[in-house]
Amino acid sequence: MGSMTFLLPTPLPAGAGPLLPRACLSAGGLDPSPVPTRVRVEPGRLVAARGSGDSGFLQLPWPVGRGGHLTACTATLRERDEPYDLLLELARGKLNQVRNQTAEWREIGLQTPPDYSAELAEVHRLFGVAVLDRPAPHAAAAAAGVLDRSFRLADRLVRLYTGQMFATRLAEGGRLPTDLSARYSSPPTGVAAAEYRQAFTAARVGLRWRDVEPAESRYNWPAVDAALAAARATGRPVAFGPVIDLAPGTVPDWVAEFDGDLPTLAAFMCDYLETLLGRYKGEVRRWVVCGGFNHADGLGLRDDDRLRLAARLVEAALQLDPDLDVVVGVAQPWGDYLAGDDQSIPPGVFAEDLVRTGLRIAAVEVELRTGSRPRAGLPRDLLDTSRLLDGYARLDLPPVEVLLAHPAAGDPDPAAAAPRGGPGGAGSPDVQTPRWQADWGEASAALALCKPGVRAVTWDHWSDADPHLTPSGGLLDAAGRPRPLLGRLQALRAAYLR
Repeated sequence: MGSMTFLLPTPLPAGAGPLLPRACLSAGGLDPSPVPTRVRVEPGRLVAARGSGDSGFLQLPWPVGRGGHLTACTATLRERDEPYDLLLELARGKLNQVRNQTAEWREIGLQTPPDYSAELAEVHRLFGVAVLDRPAPHAAAAAAGVLDRSFRLADRLVRLYTGQMFATRLAEGGRLPTDLSARYSSPPTGVAAAEYRQAFTAARVGLRWRDVEPAESRYNWPAVDAALAAARATGRPVAFGPVIDLAPGTVPDWVAEFDGDLPTLAAFMCDYLETLLGRYKGEVRRWVVCGGFNHADGLGLRDDDRLRLAARLVEAALQLDPDLDVVVGVAQPWGDYLAGDDQSIPPGVFAEDLVRTGLRIAAVEVELRTGSRPRAGLPRDLLDTSRLLDGYARLDLPPVEVLLAHPAAGDPDPAAAAPRGGPGGAGSPDVQTPRWQADWGEASAALALCKPGVRAVTWDHWSDADPHLTPSGGLLDAAGRPRPLLGRLQALRAAYLR
């Protein structure tokens, strides 16, 4: 077994202590997925151990500026007896990422203003102080400053990229054809329906399996009929799904009794899928057949079982109608769940394996979800998100779709199916506010929409009155009042989309 030791800063930044156990090691290279990691926190030290002795990098959520915490990564490190300085290596890793991405985007034409270049040069100078003046106390302060300012530079860089990418695409081809929608199970009515039509170029319906088939072969068709009728009334493209999700609170209780029984579960799921698609295939062409199958939220199935089950569901849908637009969802796309010992298939590999079966999968929906564990991953900044989406576009995969979710409040949410995040979820409570949801949602949606490889962007749920995964993550609160993000999405649609 190999291990790396990191010296912790003294004193630890406020809020850093509970985050340290979420640290993990990754193999390095182009794959950001972690490997099974055992973390030990000692006085003044963090020890991360794994099964191999290769080089790699450490990642962990870390307090950053006023934004709660974000995942920070070191550069690739070799194993050695001498401990590394954690703060210095996190600063080195983020600064290196910003430098490389700046150079890469400048090569394709990104224009950066003089003050951006001046700030990048100043952060380089400060990093020299952090390296050369160790172990003086001001060197640790310099490293903390490099890390914080590198995150701010990363945020500014992505916003420059997003704005210039929009301008280029609009000039070359006019308004973008990308679908923008929010998922609902209860149809918007009255003023809310008008707000929905103003914000979105497509409609997305998603009811939990447990709500559609609460008892075996007894279906709640009126709820589905009403939701789809409202979607068709928008006059926009309609999508449904995920038809089956493995997150807590989504599967019927009568199905959950067969935990671990793959043949029986497959029979139940295929029967439900075929019944639903058979009833509505003439009204809906785009179906997100499954969500979260790469991530073991429930039903006691192994990695390979869930992969085979996802392939079986795609096959069943295409046998019913070969022309359906079939989409598969991928949860925790950075592969955070791989830091434990119970799962072994990275999210990108899961999607690639499905495609290699030869089944005609129209798109892969990548979940960018914060605020609810076990489904939410570690919080990332915009630069990490951009690199992730570009990485999925480089894989031998169909087009990418993006699903977004972020909490707007930290209060109890009885309609949410999953518990709140804690360390590694959305961040500290001060970022679980309507304003932070609006800032994160607008920036993330804009980044996804500007990328040519993304064909659809969906906000995870329309209203907190509907059952949902992310607590307090709706564009409307439970009383039906719109949150600020709705207006931001309406402005994005008006500025850039057809």
